[in-house]
Amino acid sequence: MSTLMEPGTPFIERVGLPEVQVLQGVTPENVLEAVAGVGHPLILRNYCAHFPAVAAGKQSPQAMAEYLLQHYSGNPIIGCYGGADAGGRVFYNEDMSGFNFDSRRVPLGALLDEILTSAHAPAMPMRYMPSSEVSYWFPRFSTDNDAGVGSVSPIGSLWLGNKVRVAAHYDFPDNLACNIAGIRRFTLLPPEQIANLYPGPLEFAPGGQEVSLVDFYNPDFERFPRFHAALEHAQVAELNAGDALYIPGMWWHHVESLGVLNVLYTHWWRDSEAYMGRPTNALLHAVLGLRNLPARQREAWKALFDYYIFDAEDDAAGHIPENARGVLQQPLGLEAAMQLRAKLLNDLKR
Repeated sequence: MSTLMEPGTPFIERVGLPEVQVLQGVTPENVLEAVAGVGHPLILRNYCAHFPAVAAGKQSPQAMAEYLLQHYSGNPIIGCYGGADAGGRVFYNEDMSGFNFDSRRVPLGALLDEILTSAHAPAMPMRYMPSSEVSYWFPRFSTDNDAGVGSVSPIGSLWLGNKVRVAAHYDFPDNLACNIAGIRRFTLLPPEQIANLYPGPLEFAPGGQEVSLVDFYNPDFERFPRFHAALEHAQVAELNAGDALYIPGMWWHHVESLGVLNVLYTHWWRDSEAYMGRPTNALLHAVLGLRNLPARQREAWKALFDYYIFDAEDDAAGHIPENARGVLQQPLGLEAAMQLRAKLLNDLKR
């Protein structure tokens, strides 16, 4: 990417980041095989170019809107509304007591009308629908636009909006993101860059998942000096309509929507059983139980976590009779997992 840009060009464009690896020949028939065990992002060019939804989007923004309305269940969606002063950035308000947008339930058509009518406004307001499950709001969409990952039981969601940018964040599951309409730019960073990305509050974030407080368009290096180091590990993926991006779980991604009407079709799936729960719950429990301990005690608990979790070998409980391993059995089955969840819930009441 060239570093010779017009004055005022967003910082993330000026730095000339390397492109995410492009994988050729991937189709819905072989995608799960192609991404199995891959620990870095992949661009899949023209992966979903054959989707009817992509064809509608390439025709015009109006045709895309009509296609969405044809697949819409009629249930009110969540519409997010921010002022033009936000510059399209989904974020907190000035003192981080709230957000820089309002959310309300509206008919899909009302939000689409606002997006289309404000497309050429001198100061474009921020308008978008956050990720919304297709099974509830667009029940025929997945059948008509099959991404080929049904065997892993993904959560399929649609995101749509105008020129909106979402602060860098991560998601626990793997994600196959199909760009249906508009142009979308992802800036991706590996999980270990968390300290250089200055994440915000764990329990209070614009999309529910903690976000980087760094404005990628205009970073404040005095406040966030380690962001320089993060950029040494960043990659960029620019998707046209019909392209897809594979994002491994836990990778940070800053997302820009650059078209008039942008539509993204995401597929989230996990490699462990859903009954195991969300790892975030374990993190929050650790904040509650461990964070305020003296340093020497935290070190002791770190050794326990390494032994039982992070450096655990398959035979870590091999010295214990199989019938007595309890929660250390591998893999942890449904019945044992439910018993453990019940114990944790009961312990938290004390």
